[in-house]
Amino acid sequence: MKLIVVEDEKVIRNGLLRHVPWQRLGVSEVEAAANGEEALVKAEAFRPDIVLSDIRMPGMSGVDLCRKLREKFPEIEIIFSTGYADKEYLKAAIDLHAVGYVEKPVNVKLLSENVEEAVQRVKGRRKSESAKLRNYLLEVDTDVSLEQAEGSSFRIVMIHFDSEGCGAGFLPKFEKMAKEALKPYRISITMTLLDPFYLILLLGSEKEKRWKEMEPVLVDALKSCTQDGSISGCFLSYGRRGGCQKDILLSYRQAKEAGKALSWLGWGKSVCYDDVPPEKPWIDDAKKQRDKFYQLIMDNDEKGACLFQKTLYEKLVSHHLCMNFDIRYNYCVMRDILEKAAEYRYPGTMEKPWKQGGTDFFMQAETFAEMKEEMIRRIGQLFEKQNGKTNTHKTENSYHVSRITEYIQEHYADQDLSIRTLAELVYLTPTYLSTVFKKQTGLTIGQYLLEVRVENAKQKMRDPQLKFYQVSEMVGYEDANYFAKIFKKKTGVTPTEYKESLQMR
Repeated sequence: MKLIVVEDEKVIRNGLLRHVPWQRLGVSEVEAAANGEEALVKAEAFRPDIVLSDIRMPGMSGVDLCRKLREKFPEIEIIFSTGYADKEYLKAAIDLHAVGYVEKPVNVKLLSENVEEAVQRVKGRRKSESAKLRNYLLEVDTDVSLEQAEGSSFRIVMIHFDSEGCGAGFLPKFEKMAKEALKPYRISITMTLLDPFYLILLLGSEKEKRWKEMEPVLVDALKSCTQDGSISGCFLSYGRRGGCQKDILLSYRQAKEAGKALSWLGWGKSVCYDDVPPEKPWIDDAKKQRDKFYQLIMDNDEKGACLFQKTLYEKLVSHHLCMNFDIRYNYCVMRDILEKAAEYRYPGTMEKPWKQGGTDFFMQAETFAEMKEEMIRRIGQLFEKQNGKTNTHKTENSYHVSRITEYIQEHYADQDLSIRTLAELVYLTPTYLSTVFKKQTGLTIGQYLLEVRVENAKQKMRDPQLKFYQVSEMVGYEDANYFAKIFKKKTGVTPTEYKESLQMR
């Protein structure tokens, strides 16, 4: 177990290192940093499980540091220490799901209790992660047993689905297709759907295979099971090949790490852990960049504003950066610039699609391409209204989109509602309708349908007589467990937590 102490006062830092019984608390390795910047650099190589950080420090605050660490290491446990009893700091600790908040002068006993709690959380997560892999991938309905693992060749593949999820009923169809496709290669496959957005595959063989030849076969099987016959809503990441039991969990972690490349590679791609290039340092003044964007909007330079977004996207991709809080915040500020410009020039008159996708779009998007496209769409809407651009073709498309949204609002409970059905309604091809809908609303049809279903579910959950499985059926989901995971992804809370929040109001 690894822990890093971040404290700008040398006396306090050395005191913590000397007087806290780290080994007895379950911490085997301890590093120290004098400020947030140093902590970030050390964390890259040290990869701590726990961070104990002062909140008020010169330069980067402890809160900002922990936000950055949480972006890079989502499972890191956080303990704050501070000499200031401030409600804002307490709120920050809660928002970051910190283990605890210890006031200075530090009480070693109280700090030790927080460290013990953090250690238990890490152990529990590791145990759960390992058990889940073993139970689902190695012991439940699998062609490869634990006993057969030694001497065999294995690797883990993670399939990440976009915000629409993989769809109910996807798993049995894909499992059948994948097993048939890989049978000639004598590769066994075992899979489990962790939730509607992540599918884990264990591929195994008695002999080492040329895995590169196998990859397109697996992708073709996946294409045959998606609605549009492509993997445009998926991202595949591969861990390294292993030859024994302990390598399986390692391959899983590598597949998860490689999955972060989704940010710059984008949907519809696949990548192996060994092929992911390192991030390149990119030092840029974010405020100056935002000021430049603001000036372009104020100067009515639509072309320049769009070019700015394309250039920003190209920089993020060329530096192989992974999505983090700072990047999201930068886009949120630019979003606010556009919204304020729209409200200032046309108070209360912007069309509904301007707001569709919610104000949290940039905190939820998973790729830089999505960020760029949404910003360019919003820029286009702002200047389209300003310049009074209208044409018959656009009016027709607006009618089609309006007709589809109305139909979805009325028929969202239909479990068989599909893009094909909607396309036939307005006499367009599914591909063309999807393009028009996304361009005007910023959402895919599937995303819009999910939002409508979740919002209607929230309304129906106000009725205390209705069970969640009944609500699920009423909004178009036969599998209540599947919809519960969709609900949490969209709202940030479980259905039970949401119902409890209603009772508190």
